[in-house]
Amino acid sequence: MTELADKIVAIDAALDARHVPHAFGGALALAFHTAEPRGTRDIDVNLFCGPDDAATTFAALPPEVVSSPKDARAVARDGQVRLFWDDTPVDLFFSTGAFHDHVATGTRRVPFAGTTIPILGATDLVVFKAFFDRTKDWADIEAMLEVGTPDAHEALGWLVELLGPTDHRVDRLRALMRTPPTP
Repeated sequence: MTELADKIVAIDAALDARHVPHAFGGALALAFHTAEPRGTRDIDVNLFCGPDDAATTFAALPPEVVSSPKDARAVARDGQVRLFWDDTPVDLFFSTGAFHDHVATGTRRVPFAGTTIPILGATDLVVFKAFFDRTKDWADIEAMLEVGTPDAHEALGWLVELLGPTDHRVDRLRALMRTPPTP
């Protein structure tokens, strides 16, 4: 196993042991929803508990994942925080609304490094990536659409509900949905 894979497995086991509902997102989940996964050096964890549970969640993580009271305040303010395990970023995203409740119902377990881990569903991953609105996220969305893993219409519906029908990210997803996949 690689060092990153070891950390992912340890985080999953620690959260499972403390019954903290979670799923991995980002490039890790993307690897299971595209034909050509891309590399990453961070670990994205969606937590299906609210920001009020930050301290309990931090305590459930492996002790090598460093947190402070300042990080708990960031979660209370932003619903998310970046912690570190040595030089590996561990990005935690807490549930802050109905969409997150929906996301919790669409996770699935996949084989990973001799065990199984929970990952986000492709459709929900599209929504999160559209929120971030980075060039690499749109490339990831396009890669998922090319292989047909997400329900693009459902993702579009969530974006319209959460961002409004005139948001530029809604328009960008619509444009990708109209573009035929390249062979």
